[in-house]
Amino acid sequence: MNALKLIASCISLMVTTHVFAQPTEDAHNAGKIYATAWGMTLAEDGAGFYNDLARLVLGTLEGAPQYDIVPYRRANRIFAQDESSCHYPSTLNYMAATGIVADTSDLIESYFMIRSVAHIFSRYDTPPVSRKSGVSEKVIAYPMGAEVPKLLDGFGASFIPVNDEKGKAELLISGRVELMIAYMPDVLFVFRELGKPLPPYDPTFTINDDNIAIVCHRTPGNEAMLARVNARIATLRESGALAAFLSENGIDPTYYLGPLERKTLGH
Repeated sequence: MNALKLIASCISLMVTTHVFAQPTEDAHNAGKIYATAWGMTLAEDGAGFYNDLARLVLGTLEGAPQYDIVPYRRANRIFAQDESSCHYPSTLNYMAATGIVADTSDLIESYFMIRSVAHIFSRYDTPPVSRKSGVSEKVIAYPMGAEVPKLLDGFGASFIPVNDEKGKAELLISGRVELMIAYMPDVLFVFRELGKPLPPYDPTFTINDDNIAIVCHRTPGNEAMLARVNARIATLRESGALAAFLSENGIDPTYYLGPLERKTLGH
């Protein structure tokens, strides 16, 4: 009986040691990247400028993570719940401003790919807005999930969140709203597709100057993956390939290629 107990104890110890010796996470495996489908520039079928940009950065990456295109609000919910996942297009600044994740201290971001700049667009028959007070008492369409109401608080404006880029532009064109908040370069593609000139705006006045990056929950796999992403972005910048990609899409690289990173949060 004692011999049987000794054998059983040894087996139990071996099994326990084996289980606890296994890492809780494969350090070589990054989480999925959830891309937030919001319209023609990042479409669920894989079309659009931001999907093309992601392919440029991730396409030849060793050990590239799975890239899932998910409707905007669902992608945000999944990212908040899945603590091994990543979010694109995104920045830590965006996460802090929108509250998608309550605690951003355990999030990490890649180098910035390009700038993303918010402007106020007016109807074709009205002058551009050049200061925040110009939105007073106006009806404004803005990208759903953006921090626009917070940025323009205190001026008595009414805000209509819209989750489709073309739909937002058509609200302005039809006169159903007086102003539209849109990000450059996104809005360039939308109005090209609609066959319309850009509505009036003041290019020197922005309400938010951010960037496009990948944000991940901090895990060993995600840290290793973002290190490879950063190396790829740096190579694309140094070789001129990213500038060429922007030029091919009708975007001025001298304006949209800003710093690779930002040391502190803030606009």
